[in-house]
Amino acid sequence: MEAFMEGYHVMKTHPQLQRTVPILYNSRYGMDTGGIGAAVDPSLSVAENIFAQYQHLELLSKGMAGMVHEKELAIAGQLLDMPLPDDPAQAVQAWYHSLQAQITKQLRAAGEDVPDLNAVCESHPLNAVEFLFPNYFLLPFFTSMSSYRIRPLGPESCLFEIWSLTQHPKGKEPAPVMNPTKLPYDSSDFPMIPRQDYSNIPLQQKGLHSQGFEFMRLAKSIEGLISNYQRLIDGYIKRLPAERLAKATHKLGGNFDGAIEDLGL
Repeated sequence: MEAFMEGYHVMKTHPQLQRTVPILYNSRYGMDTGGIGAAVDPSLSVAENIFAQYQHLELLSKGMAGMVHEKELAIAGQLLDMPLPDDPAQAVQAWYHSLQAQITKQLRAAGEDVPDLNAVCESHPLNAVEFLFPNYFLLPFFTSMSSYRIRPLGPESCLFEIWSLTQHPKGKEPAPVMNPTKLPYDSSDFPMIPRQDYSNIPLQQKGLHSQGFEFMRLAKSIEGLISNYQRLIDGYIKRLPAERLAKATHKLGGNFDGAIEDLGL
């Protein structure tokens, strides 16, 4: 689970994402994490910057098997030639605003009960990953999302569920999935991005058990969720008062890519 409690790993584990839109990763993690370009490349035209954004959505769609659904990607493709401000930074912002408006409009017209995405961005802004204690992650983007649920099978193994979630028009919902598809961690049937993550974890497990390993230091302002989570678990094991645990649990929910916090435990 801790491997998915921060986005700090993206630059090395998923370099294809950073190469496409360095704005997202440089702004969150800084140039010292391997930043490879300006936030919005001034040497590129507005059209080229917009196409880079589209490519990023395409990578998330294919690489996560639906985190950005193909129906949303198709709408993004309709807007590649729309008129935009001459300033690339303003153009990217205007493009996303128009894209979210069109996703809302077109999917509602198709019968889906979707929110006004631009209004939601102002009223209920989301993190790139929303963590629900103790073992559930949601990775929202537009109206679709991926989800992870991790359950331990023992000290060195777990059951890791991945779901691709989306809306459907009323009366056109697919049949519920009744039987899971079970795959080994190194299966080529996993989408590309989880496959990249899973290739790292066995190596990390071996390293943590090496005789030379004494302790781990976290990036205090980015990887705080890992520390906060472990200390909250300790609080439950100690049977601390329910009010204190509830307050800490609430604080933990918005802590993805966050700092090490005083949870009052």
